[in-house]
Amino acid sequence: MNSRERLIKALKGGIPDRVPISTYELVGWNSDSFENQQESYRPLMDYIREKTDCIYMTGVSMVNRYVQEHTRVEKWREGKSTYIRVTLTTPKGELTKLDRIDCGINTVWHVEHFVKDDYDIEKYLSIPDDLVPVDTSHLKSIEEALGDKGIISVDIADPLCTAAELFHFGDFTVKAYTDTNTFIKLLDKIAEERMFFLNDMLKKGAGPLFRIVGPEYATPPYLSTEYFHKFVCNYDKKMIQLIHDYGKLARIHCHGRIKDALPHIVEMEADALDPVEAPPSGDIELKEVKRLYGSHFCIMGNIQLRDLETASEEEMRNITIKCMEAAKEGGGFIIMPTASPINVPLSPVTEKNYRVFIDTALEYGVYR
Repeated sequence: MNSRERLIKALKGGIPDRVPISTYELVGWNSDSFENQQESYRPLMDYIREKTDCIYMTGVSMVNRYVQEHTRVEKWREGKSTYIRVTLTTPKGELTKLDRIDCGINTVWHVEHFVKDDYDIEKYLSIPDDLVPVDTSHLKSIEEALGDKGIISVDIADPLCTAAELFHFGDFTVKAYTDTNTFIKLLDKIAEERMFFLNDMLKKGAGPLFRIVGPEYATPPYLSTEYFHKFVCNYDKKMIQLIHDYGKLARIHCHGRIKDALPHIVEMEADALDPVEAPPSGDIELKEVKRLYGSHFCIMGNIQLRDLETASEEEMRNITIKCMEAAKEGGGFIIMPTASPINVPLSPVTEKNYRVFIDTALEYGVYR
């Protein structure tokens, strides 16, 4: 089997020739990504391209013309940090947010969020829906370059993800608990936009896999399970159904304590779930997820980034073997890390452990 065939087989719950190996956000064939631009990552990325199955994570721009035309951006440097202030002028007033990017760390820190009080919610709700059809031309180029070395996975945030990230995290949980009806107004507005964009992507051939991000915002200890159903199932199930209507596959991305959310993920009819974190980051063992839900969706995980960054080579090998023993049987399993390194330069320990993980997965992942 080639990598494309292997991944599709596993995502559909089948048994391929071996367990597919994904390195998650370290995407070997994305020449524009930071890990393929950094010299310290080069040897590992060469190894990843040679040995693993590429799930090429990418996105499609979702443009609201009103937002585009009424947004201004300011950037400045302070020491080793770059600050980015975004101001959006709505019909009911201005919304502002502030982000920070630190040198040597490939992530964005949200210093200030758009929504700080109830007046800001009203401003956001007043934004007109002037939605622009999507451009998916880059997906065709990626697909042609990728060939049989893997598949495309299109990231799309669900309504909860977009709504939660409007707030400081503590403010989000308080608003969700104490003023649920108002929070649902936000979700409803975002859901209409999201379904428009998703439908347009699908009509234009996007896929074969979609990764829906955001459900983790409604897991313990942040919100109880009833909110997972209100804020996730009621919206993501419709997204998944639309994806299935076009013959594509839907993958739910949900970090953290997922045990009580798993029946709802089954209810949504997701094809796959990632990253299925091991305790203490998660609250259920991989073997239990496989036993209880392995017939319902493909499991993607459960190699912890902290182990890749800190374990000895022997420990890393044993961790990988344990994952195989827990979830390989019967197919429907893709072994992969739960997160990816963001530091520059790449630690030699992390590089070595990635190689051990990949080599061990190749050795123990073959189906006889």
